[in-house]
Amino acid sequence: MSLEHWVWLGIATQPGSKIVDDILRVFPDPEEFFLSGDSGIEKIKSIKEADALRIRATNLDVAKRAIETAENYGAKIITKESEFYPQNLLKIEAAPPVLYVLGDETCLNTVPAVAVVGTRRLSEYGDKMAQIIAGGLGSAGALVVSGMALGIDSSAHKACLSAGGKTVAVQGCGICKTFPPENIELKELIAANGAVISEFPPDSEARSSFFPIRNRIVSGMSLGVCVIEAAARSGTSITANLAFDQGRKVFAVPADVNRTTSQGTFRLLRSGAIPVADAKDILSEFGDEHTAHLSLEKIRKRKIEKNPEAKNERPEKAPKPVKKAPPPGLSKSALAIYGVLDRIPKSADEISELTGLPSSAIAVGLTELELLGLVIPSSGRRFVIA
Repeated sequence: MSLEHWVWLGIATQPGSKIVDDILRVFPDPEEFFLSGDSGIEKIKSIKEADALRIRATNLDVAKRAIETAENYGAKIITKESEFYPQNLLKIEAAPPVLYVLGDETCLNTVPAVAVVGTRRLSEYGDKMAQIIAGGLGSAGALVVSGMALGIDSSAHKACLSAGGKTVAVQGCGICKTFPPENIELKELIAANGAVISEFPPDSEARSSFFPIRNRIVSGMSLGVCVIEAAARSGTSITANLAFDQGRKVFAVPADVNRTTSQGTFRLLRSGAIPVADAKDILSEFGDEHTAHLSLEKIRKRKIEKNPEAKNERPEKAPKPVKKAPPPGLSKSALAIYGVLDRIPKSADEISELTGLPSSAIAVGLTELELLGLVIPSSGRRFVIA
């Protein structure tokens, strides 16, 4: 089967369209459909006139350019026939014919994969819970899936990486684009320790209409979706509803019901979502079939390391936090940033004023320090020493 014809099928049909399923039922090889012309189109009853016009207007040169663009960017392309295509995703309606992958395509079939999603307007509590849950999943060896949006998504990706886990970001734009642009460094880190994927043609800019389409992949490739803070009407709620429709388990973290960003999770809990407080709560729902190869003990050890009270050894007096000595090999920017941080939260602008570093260097340095566990984000995108 030709890669060019698989890519052609993905471009010639609307992303998220169910006509792809109908086409592949009649023509398992996209090349056969391409060569069949109008007679093939007429065999697919679900193809409307607008769909037919798009299919006829898309030639093979468009697919060849998309392949060249992706490969020049360093991305790979996997089809529904590939051994690396997420097996859970194959089970949903309108699964993408192809996925563009930046990073390690072999991690896409890690089991179990769990999506961790939530609001862009995260609170300090939401940020903490994202770190606990995504970090716990990552430390156990699960694959953490999210959308790389600002807020909960970004916090989940970073927490998983900090725990030494693998994470996958599903983009609502082409693989050669980054949205939001502020996450370019995070995108590179995810690609180096997991994968960034997209179904859209490589040079596609982000569009508001793309994100609901993207969300079906976030939920579809995962065994379950954990929602941490979500408004009643939001992209996160759409993802959770898709997960329900796809027969996935839906989890929600209880929070203050009076907060706008907790109303969505409250509704999910009333609709049958499973309340959870940590990664073990999630993984225990999947049974031995999916969790036998995971290291659940690592979650427990990680909690003990972070919280001495988990050992039932309550200290008489909490020790004063001690600033860790920076490890050798730290970049100059990260070293300068670490030097001005303490237990009082500081914003990126404040750090820039204290260090004289530009915002781009601040972003890279903070990410480096977060992954090493030397700093943690506080509310309002401020940072403190760990």
